[in-house]
Amino acid sequence: MNMAIKGYRDLSSVILPPAQDLAALRKFQLADGTSQEQLFSELVVAASGLAGEFARHPLWRSLVSFQDDPAVNYAAGASSYADAFTEYGRGTPQHAERSGHMLPLRKWDAQLGWTWAKLKEMGLSEGQDDINLAIDRMRNRYRQQAIQRLLQRGDDSGAGKGLGTSGYSPGFATAASVTNVDFTPPAFGGTTFTDTHEHYVAAAGGWTTGIIEDMEAELMEHGHAPTYRLLISGADEGTVTGLTGFVKAAPLAYQLGSGSAVAQPEEEDSADGFRFIGSYQNTRVYVTPGMPQYYGFSYRSYGALSPRNPVRVRVEKGQSAPAFRVLSGGADDEIKSVRDLMLYIELGVGVGDRTNGTTRYVNNATWADGVAL
Repeated sequence: MNMAIKGYRDLSSVILPPAQDLAALRKFQLADGTSQEQLFSELVVAASGLAGEFARHPLWRSLVSFQDDPAVNYAAGASSYADAFTEYGRGTPQHAERSGHMLPLRKWDAQLGWTWAKLKEMGLSEGQDDINLAIDRMRNRYRQQAIQRLLQRGDDSGAGKGLGTSGYSPGFATAASVTNVDFTPPAFGGTTFTDTHEHYVAAAGGWTTGIIEDMEAELMEHGHAPTYRLLISGADEGTVTGLTGFVKAAPLAYQLGSGSAVAQPEEEDSADGFRFIGSYQNTRVYVTPGMPQYYGFSYRSYGALSPRNPVRVRVEKGQSAPAFRVLSGGADDEIKSVRDLMLYIELGVGVGDRTNGTTRYVNNATWADGVAL
């Protein structure tokens, strides 16, 4: 199996690299005559495109929102009723119970690691291959962090995750015994909840219509109205599409009038394999890269990057969305500026609305966290 080559790109490499110091870049050319400045510019453009993908991809825009604030605050607990008015009496003031948690923030990099000597001998296409690999590494990390938060019942904690010594970043509603951030969901429609309310549920026997219906009911009882989205593994596609009552997706080019029930996609499938496969009742089902077999996550999307979406991504202070930096070893050193060139970003993934998400593990009656791919 082919693997990424670890370590610096030097003259013994078969492939090659780009530079950073613009003054130095203009002095030299790659072996095929392309300027090193052009190669560096391609890295900057590719990084900008990836940052846009984090916000515009059909999965991420429906699932996440961004903030640079390290804290999330929200209402919790039971509701009540208005007091009967009397001429001389005064009702009792009441205020919402509040809760909150922190969001992690971690630093990530994709080092390019070219030597200056190798850069002079390389061709443009080889440098582009390295840039593509760096972009893909960042894309994989973002996906892995986001999907892992959906599958993890317990809290994130620790200074290494940007949470200090006593901060916690919990998942969705779960039993108080599992989290350090106890959460009693707000009452809705006359229904009250306790701090044992659970959104991570295990069930042996694989996917069934009953499991999907239960996920719908769990979201609906908190006031999240349909339509819902269910993210599953490609390995579970055959099982889910074979369920009684499941309506398979038709391509966008499908012509209506055949008399068959079809589920219409909202957009074209994305190039990374995220795709709509059909619907069951109020739930649209998507095969999602990174989701392991036997796990599924259901939620209500409130629109592109809405703060009511379930996942909250913390970004670098002063930013409103993920932003990459292209860093080098220093403009005063041509060798280091090339050798230490890297793609860098700060972000962390947590939960925004702890009621707007429910996860199922359908291969065992006992819950176990999944591992994002």
